[in-house]
Amino acid sequence: MRLKPIFSEVLPNFQEIESGQIWISHKHRTINLRCPCGCEDLTVLTIHPSRWHVYFDGKSVSLKGSSGGSVWANSGCGSHYNIIKNKVFWLEAIDSAQHETYAELERSRMVGEEGGKQKKIDWWGRVKCCVIKRLKLLVRSF
Repeated sequence: MRLKPIFSEVLPNFQEIESGQIWISHKHRTINLRCPCGCEDLTVLTIHPSRWHVYFDGKSVSLKGSSGGSVWANSGCGSHYNIIKNKVFWLEAIDSAQHETYAELERSRMVGEEGGKQKKIDWWGRVKCCVIKRLKLLVRSF
């Protein structure tokens, strides 16, 4: 599936977002699109250095997430995909337990707890979380 990027200063009403469109608002730091699987659930991503980056080459949009770039739908469909140069590349679907594990790892990767105070996890901490996540997924596949 190819997506049509729409750059906007104004956030659209959710009803305005059609399948096949990806709305990007740098002013509001959001990316909005309908799930490309056809379930039509709305996906909203936050543009932020610790979350999502948008790359535009003048013709096409690519998304890169902090943990590898894939979009994991937290809705019932469990869609899992990358968006590279306006194209959707499908990855293995996830179930709710896998999503919860991923979400927990993502939270711990972004912010750690130390003595009741929050601290930003350093580069090595992010690597460890990524390795743990991959190992858990590998163990589940057996």
